[in-house]
Amino acid sequence: MRSVEYKTLLSVMKIKTHIGNVAVILNSPVGKPENSLLLGLKRPKNKSDNKRKRRRIGIGRWVLPGGVTKCSDKSQKHAVQREVCEETGLLFPLQSFRKAGVLRGYINSPDTPQWLVHIYLVIDLTGRTITPNKKEYTAMKWFPLSKLPFDKMLQGDREWLPRIARGEKLSIKIRANENADKAFSIDIR
Repeated sequence: MRSVEYKTLLSVMKIKTHIGNVAVILNSPVGKPENSLLLGLKRPKNKSDNKRKRRRIGIGRWVLPGGVTKCSDKSQKHAVQREVCEETGLLFPLQSFRKAGVLRGYINSPDTPQWLVHIYLVIDLTGRTITPNKKEYTAMKWFPLSKLPFDKMLQGDREWLPRIARGEKLSIKIRANENADKAFSIDIR
């Protein structure tokens, strides 16, 4: 999709739906039993969040790096690349990001998703140091896939994240409460 078409799509959808992205960052190729996944512990709300009336999904939970697509982003891949770098300090080439799925989050409406999240898979074999964005995360850590902190993750993430990490491509619909920590229904295909 050309940049102009993409920005037009963003401006139209922005009225009803937030477009975002997350990166499933693994430290070895998909399918390896010793694989680990990078998660960040989302910082609790602060005063500046209230001033901007910003809704923060995943507060106090282990979440994937990612965020909202900006109109200045040339594509979803550029957006996820920017977000990963801002939140972890890791800069991956665009071709490293492989589309793994789409998540539609229904929070306030049964018909229109509030969130349309593009999910990308990237493999980091370098062992580089992670530099978490302290404004967003209190910690960032590699978790073995066999020991993910499910009790401290968003309910929806528990259902689809291990499958994406195993290499599946998914289309996900989640109906959840305002902070997305309680899912009322999850449809994964």
